[in-house]
This record gives sequence, C-alpha cells and structure tokens, in this order.
Amino acid sequence: MVRRRHTGRRLRSDESGFTLAELLVAMMIISGVLLGLMAVQTSALVTTAQTRQRAQGTAVANQVMEQMRALPWASLSKGMHASFASAAGGDPNVTSSQLHPVADPSITEPLVTSTDQTTDRAPLSGAGGSNKTVEADPSIPGFTYTSRAYVTRSAQTAANVLTLTVITSWRANQTTTQKHVILRSQAFAPTGGCGDASNQPYLGACQALLSGDAGATGPTVTVAAAGAGPTGPVTTPTTPIIPGTEATVATLSVGTAGVGLTSQQATAVEATATHGGLQTLTADAAVAAVATGGGRLTNSASNDAGSAGAAPANPADVTGVGSASPLTVSGTGMSLQLVPASGTSANLRATTTVSCATGVPAGQACAASDLTGGGASSVVLTTGGTPFTVASVAGGGSAKTLGARFTSAAGTTAVGCAALSGPGCLGTSVKRTVGLTSVGQGPWTGGAAPSGLASVTSYTDATLVERGLSQRTTAGVTTRTGTVSYWNGSGYSTLTIDRLTSTTLVTPAVTTTVGGVTVSASATVTVTPAMSIASHPDPVGCSGQGCSVTSDTGTLTLTVTYVVTSGGIPSAFTAAASVGSGRASAAFKAAPSA
Repeated sequence: MVRRRHTGRRLRSDESGFTLAELLVAMMIISGVLLGLMAVQTSALVTTAQTRQRAQGTAVANQVMEQMRALPWASLSKGMHASFASAAGGDPNVTSSQLHPVADPSITEPLVTSTDQTTDRAPLSGAGGSNKTVEADPSIPGFTYTSRAYVTRSAQTAANVLTLTVITSWRANQTTTQKHVILRSQAFAPTGGCGDASNQPYLGACQALLSGDAGATGPTVTVAAAGAGPTGPVTTPTTPIIPGTEATVATLSVGTAGVGLTSQQATAVEATATHGGLQTLTADAAVAAVATGGGRLTNSASNDAGSAGAAPANPADVTGVGSASPLTVSGTGMSLQLVPASGTSANLRATTTVSCATGVPAGQACAASDLTGGGASSVVLTTGGTPFTVASVAGGGSAKTLGARFTSAAGTTAVGCAALSGPGCLGTSVKRTVGLTSVGQGPWTGGAAPSGLASVTSYTDATLVERGLSQRTTAGVTTRTGTVSYWNGSGYSTLTIDRLTSTTLVTPAVTTTVGGVTVSASATVTVTPAMSIASHPDPVGCSGQGCSVTSDTGTLTLTVTYVVTSGGIPSAFTAAASVGSGRASAAFKAAPSA
C-alpha cells in the first residue's frame, strides 16, 4: 500500500475571507449610508439656495423701501396713483381699496391713492402709475423678484402718520411655490411742514438742492505718430512717435484747477488742483510708462457740524509748488526733448465762515482754486544735428476757479448771485490766461515761417453760471479773447478770437534739409465756439428735475505734423498744442411743498 503524503496546509478560521452573503450585506450598508449622505447634501444645497434667495429678496425689498422713503413728502403723502392696479396688470395684495396681502392676511388697511399723483415717482408711482418693479437676479438667469409698494393709513397710528409697505415675491427655486418678504415702515409730517426739524427723515427732501462745479484745464501738448504719405510706413496705434523708441504717445500738461459744491441740509465745498507734468505711454505692457510731475492737492470745508467725519468749517489754505523733470526720447537718427511745466504755484481755499475771494461775503460757503506762474513747456525735435521747436507754451499763465453758495448775503456780478430770494443761490466761475503758444518753428528754407507756422498770443477766457430761486433761467456769461497768427506762404495772417469764433485754418508746408535729412511741416488751426446748455423743465418753480446750466469757453488747438525723411525712408508725428478751456455748471432744485 502506498501512502500519499498530504502537503497542503490547513487554513485557520481567521484566514478564510468574506463569504458572498457577508459581502452583499456590507454593500447594502454602504449603499444606504451613501444614499443618506446624498440626501443630506441635496437638502443642504436646497436650503442654501433658498436662504440665498430670501437674503436677496430681503435686500431688494430694503432697496425699494429706501427709494420710497427718499421721495419728497409732497409726493409720498399722495400715495399711489389711482390707476396703480391696472398699470401693474392687477394686484393680488389689494381687495376693495384695502391692502390685504396674501402673505399676511392679518393686514387690512385702507390705501392712500390720488388721481393727480405723478407717474415719475418710482417705485411708488412709476410708468402709468404702476407701483410694481421687477428686478432680475444677476447670478441666476431668468430669476426675478417682483416688488410692490403701498401707502396706507392704519387705525393704530395717528391721523398724520402714513404706513409704508413693500412686498417682494419670487418663485422658490424656479418652482410654482411663491415666497414673500414684507417690510413695513412709517412716515409722518407734523404741522411744521417742510423744513421743520421733526420731519426727519424728510427734512432733506423738504429743502432746496443746489450743486455746481467749475474746472480750468490748462494748455496741453500731445505728441503721437502720424502717417508719412503714400511712401511711408503704415501707422497704427502701436507705432512709436519716432522710429527706434518705445513711446507711442507723450503728453505735456500745464495743470488744472477746480471747485465743487453741494448744498441741501448742509453745504460742502472742495477745491482741487493738479500741477503740470509729463507722461509717455507705450504699446508694450511690459514696458513701464514714464510720468513726472502732476502732483494733486485738495482742500475741503463743510458746515455740517453734526456728522462724524465731515470736513472742518474753515481749514487752512492748501498751497504747493509743482515740480516736473524733462525727458528725452531718443530714436533712430533723431530725438525728442519733452520739457513739462514746472514751478506752478497752487493756492486752494475752502471755507464756510470767512470770505474766500473778493465779492463773496463772510459766512457764505465757498471754494477757490488758483494755479499760477510756472515755467514753459516745449517739445524739441533734434535731427541732422539741428533742433526744431515743435511746440511751446510760455510760462506765467493762470487758472482760477471759484464757487460759492449764497444764503444770507448776496454776491456781485463778478462772482454771481447778486440777487437773493428764498433758499438763495449758487454760482461757479472760471478765469484763465495763457502764455504765448506756438508750433512749427525751425530753420526753414528761404527764411519761411521765421516765427513758426502758427501761434496764439494774449489768450484769455472766462465763464460764470448761477442758479437759485432768482436765477432760474439766468444765462451763463462767457468771454474769450486772443490773436492767432499763421503762416500764409509769404507772410503772416492774423485772426482775432472771440467767444463765437469757429474756424479751421491750414498753413502751407515748409521744408528744409539738414545733415542729409529732409524735414517738412504743416499746421492746422482749429477753433470751436463757446457753448452754454440750460435745462429748464419747470422754469417757474424749478421742481422735479430742477433747473441747471453748463457753459464752456470753447477750444483752440494748433496741430503741427512733422515729416522726417532719412535715407529715403519717411516717418512722421503730430503735436497738438491746445490752449485748454474753462467749464462751469450750476443746478437748483426747489424744495417740495408740504
């Protein structure tokens, strides 16, 4: 008998593995846990979406309520337009002239309506008198919030108290389930009417609104590449000013001055100034722009003694002297030296207690910004070893802006508001002088254009506007003087400038050859007239949108184009020398009557 030896090893019970039944049970348990987690996650997402929608709905309702509370009492007290329901395509919250919302049936209050309520008082009475506004949710396409605004009287409040209600609704998660947010507030106007301190928060709406600003922009010179004729390269916005450089645009500025005023319950005034400077731009974002000068100054005052952070009533004057460095842009066979205005002196005054300028009595809020003096600005081309003064602006000019709110004492014809009545008047003005400005100087062949192709001398401009109860339709006053001299091919012609001048003049081209390089130039003189735009939607009372006026002194620009041909290859650039301009605006909106 042969015995077979068993070589296999008997497995222990703890090494036998899972049975099929045990595996199925485990899979069922895991599936149940995963399904539970998915349900929890889905529920969390739904809850988050609903919470976000309710938060957005509440924000929309708050916005509509604030718009209602900002309406003048005279409009708010009229309630809704009598045709509000039909204009809104029906209203589910109204039953028999009573506010009885579906979302809160406990509210039952008589509506306040009027047939003479205007239809420009949204959200209470918008187009056609509708009290409904619809706002889209920017984060969910097609999702909207519908708000309806109501004015009612309640038996639980005094007779002179109005109840304001905003009901905002939406479809939850784009389903048929409608959700609501209801906001309630109260408004009242005691017997004191508009201007009574107890009328808050409607005191502001019960006072006249006046605002204005004035700005003086000094001379500027802007240099950019230009086409060089049919044989020259194509010019694009990325073409450099001169070949071999990175700069595509260069701008020299003499500086700006400005004032701004707002007045309703309190008056705030501000004066600003920017010194002259230089900036060059490049088409390559990796190459940094170059800037020098251009320092900015501000000064502010306010008679709002009750607000934290308000500007002081009479701050010290702010003064400063500008500083800007020249820059040379070197290219292939030529260079441009850019010299910005430097040394301009700024003086900024802002006060509500003392006089800030001649003609403005003490105690009348005013601001003044003066920018005076300084050196010359110029752009000089050097090629073939010879300099050409492309454009220049002499120093010593001035820019003065003034704005004042006259309440208890009148101004003068020079500063505006010489007559006062009711809530007073606001006036703004600009006065400027500009030094000799010229373009196109060079050693031109035959002694042509010895003083340049075009120049402006003795240039001044000014404008003044005013608005108030006695100045509802008063026209702005603008003046402008100066003399333009331009090359006519054999000598110089002159043009006297006034506020109505509007013309375009082109000079003949001049040329010269220096160091084997040919340079030619021609100039264009462009003058636009002064303009004044007045808005008087209600010149009798200046209610609603109010009455406003804006005026400017017009523009005068000398543009010269230089074409430089070296080795038979032309390149060109233009330099536009503007003498700047002045602009002033003023607006008056009468207080509504309680």
